Amino acid sequence: MNTKNIKDYYLYIPILALGIYFIFRLINQSQIMFIFPLDKYNDWSSYMAQLFFLKVCGFHNFCPYWYNGFINFQINQPGWYFFIYPIYLIINNIQLTVYLSLILTYTLSFTALYISRIKLGLSKIKVLAFFILFFGNAVAIGNFIRLGKIHELFGLFNSIVIFIFLIVYKDRKIDKNFLFIIPPYFFAILSHQNSAVITSLTFLGLFFIKDIKEKVIILFTIIITLIATSFWWIDYIKNFFNTAAATIIVGNTLKEMSKTALNDNIASTLIPITFFIFLYFYIQSAENKKKELIFLLPQVILATLLFTRLILYIPIINYVFPDFYNLYLLFFIIYMFFKIDVRFINKYKNFVFFGLIFISILSVSLNIIYTPNFIKHTQLEEETINILKEVDNKFIILATPSRTTSYPPAYYSYATIYYNLSSSGGWYPSMKDSDYINKLENLDNIIKNKECSSLKKELYELNTSEVITYDEYCNFLEECGFNKKINKSRVCLYFLKT
Repeated sequence: MNTKNIKDYYLYIPILALGIYFIFRLINQSQIMFIFPLDKYNDWSSYMAQLFFLKVCGFHNFCPYWYNGFINFQINQPGWYFFIYPIYLIINNIQLTVYLSLILTYTLSFTALYISRIKLGLSKIKVLAFFILFFGNAVAIGNFIRLGKIHELFGLFNSIVIFIFLIVYKDRKIDKNFLFIIPPYFFAILSHQNSAVITSLTFLGLFFIKDIKEKVIILFTIIITLIATSFWWIDYIKNFFNTAAATIIVGNTLKEMSKTALNDNIASTLIPITFFIFLYFYIQSAENKKKELIFLLPQVILATLLFTRLILYIPIINYVFPDFYNLYLLFFIIYMFFKIDVRFINKYKNFVFFGLIFISILSVSLNIIYTPNFIKHTQLEEETINILKEVDNKFIILATPSRTTSYPPAYYSYATIYYNLSSSGGWYPSMKDSDYINKLENLDNIIKNKECSSLKKELYELNTSEVITYDEYCNFLEECGFNKKINKSRVCLYFLKT
């Protein structure tokens, strides 16, 4: 394969455009160190609370704070929490800790690419471009900076390290140094189902092209890692199908034609197509075409399943988020782009140059249009926070007027971390069974329909005595026989005598 580099100047504009916006989003999100995120479109608050649970409840112990109690880390993955926990203990500031973990994971990801640049055949500029194209695109910024899927990001970092290992050993004999893949594979399994499934499938490509002796080493590596992580995944598998997590097929947005599902559908169509285009030219450039195609067979199969949407009907892999599949394919698209024969680049140099500019502008534009900046508190959130100070027993929040800025699960996280409060609700529905979660979700309908007796009955069954609600529903609770503790301009706290 002709691995001669394409001219680096093709990459300057994409690096600047995506890089500047990437830095802007990091700076904008840094407000999380001082303002607790309470809006609907963030997972930050959930992971902060679960990090807090690791400290106060421990691992695989009963934790009483959400959903009338659950076994901590029986269903939620502990990898990122184990990784960041020492920093949390040192600085004792959970909001600062999670933001630092974001910066640290990006730094580690760039470092992994940079120190591997010679083995991957990449220049320093291409390493920077690789990082920016991969982490600075609209999908990655929306998921990891705005939504705050930091444990998924940590799983992705470990996946990248594994991908680098596999690419390097594609062209060399597997030796004892291959065993250094075990630590990142360990954390990939423990961090998220996305990285656990994807990395495990990716091993197949290397396995298929190696001889018997090398196959044995690969299998040994996988088995050792599975044994090392079994302290978590055995219990996870035993309990998974008894929780709401088993009913959630995360890729179902690919079936929908709604406005909210539009971005997922566009990305999950264009990225597989792009993958196949670059695969064609990459294979054409390869010295050993058959070997390269077999190595990339897992990606080929997943790209096909994603494009045809058949991925939704295959067990295990249908529990991986479409965005993660898209980022997975994007990693190999970028890699193949940098390894394609320079003659192809020269032949289509104008298309490549303007194509990179177009993609960069499109990515930034999509972020500006669809990915809001950090949302600060309004008076509604400040009043609710002040109300939380008056809660004494297990509580729930009902009929929130603006779930966009005031998301009840985020308050459950805040109340747990800063006031040591317990709620019959929570911010990780996969921890409980579907019947319990459905009962919780139905409470909003009950109060909005002003069904007094049903509301009391459900609250008794949920062992909940205090209710925070808003506006007209404050009067309803009083008429229903609840006792008022405090009432502000829009928010109130009532309790039900047991």
